[in-house]
Amino acid sequence: MPAPRPLLVAASLLLAAASLVPALARAGELRGQVRYAGATPPPRPAQPVTKDRAACGEAAPDESVLVGKGGLANVVVRIVAPGAKEEPRAVTLDQRGCRFVPHVQAAPVGSTLALLNGDPILHNVHGWSGVATTFNVPMPGPGQRVERTLARPGPVRVGCDVHAWMSAWILVVDTPYHAVSDGEGRFGIAGVPPGRYTAIAWHEVLGEKIATVVVPASGPATLEIAYP
Repeated sequence: MPAPRPLLVAASLLLAAASLVPALARAGELRGQVRYAGATPPPRPAQPVTKDRAACGEAAPDESVLVGKGGLANVVVRIVAPGAKEEPRAVTLDQRGCRFVPHVQAAPVGSTLALLNGDPILHNVHGWSGVATTFNVPMPGPGQRVERTLARPGPVRVGCDVHAWMSAWILVVDTPYHAVSDGEGRFGIAGVPPGRYTAIAWHEVLGEKIATVVVPASGPATLEIAYP
């Protein structure tokens, strides 16, 4: 005899709820900090501004090594997860006061990079992958926007051929699990499935550090990485 309709509905709801449990269990969060071991280094000397001082100011800060409360900023931390992919997305690199904003960012392979000129002067944005030019874009006026595709994984160094002190980095990644450390070295990566992983930290000056992290089925995992 067929089960009464209310029982069938209840059974369907129980099955639907059960199907959600594995998805919830797979959602892990990785929290961590990139530490700078030893005494906090003094700020690097500002770089002289040699032209367009009305727009650029008298000096430009060196953002290559920034340490706050013992943590190292602008470190890209990524989790190696073969087969896991992130859809390409739109990212932005602006120019304000003859500085690139942001100084460091990460983007999935295939993402669209929007280059913006927020200054009332000429810039020429030049990106390199190693020694090969990735893009070379003259931007003569304010409000200009040019898009380029980040087609290959790896670091892209960005400079301005007009203003030699300008510098930025884009790490093109082939994993959906990545983050950039904040001014105190802190970072968070959500949605990592449970398991044992290799974590790679990348810094523009201090290079790479490799660590192992275990993400549990429930609750956050923690990771600490120390430079130099």
